[in-house]
Amino acid sequence: MVNEVQKKALTPKEAAKYVGLSISTLARMRLQGIGIPYIKTGKRNSAIRYPISALDKFLSRTQKVS
Repeated sequence: MVNEVQKKALTPKEAAKYVGLSISTLARMRLQGIGIPYIKTGKRNSAIRYPISALDKFLSRTQKVS
């Protein structure tokens, strides 16, 4: 059964594709405490999920107009 967080959030692989970054860039951003807010589910070997709303906000902040 998929819970509500998983319905509204993406895995790092899905999130990377969604925003056009590499998985390693997202991981580096997490380690540095910068970038896109994420959710860790569980305690050990936690699954990382990126809320779609946070991904959309990140994309709107990084959008450039020329």
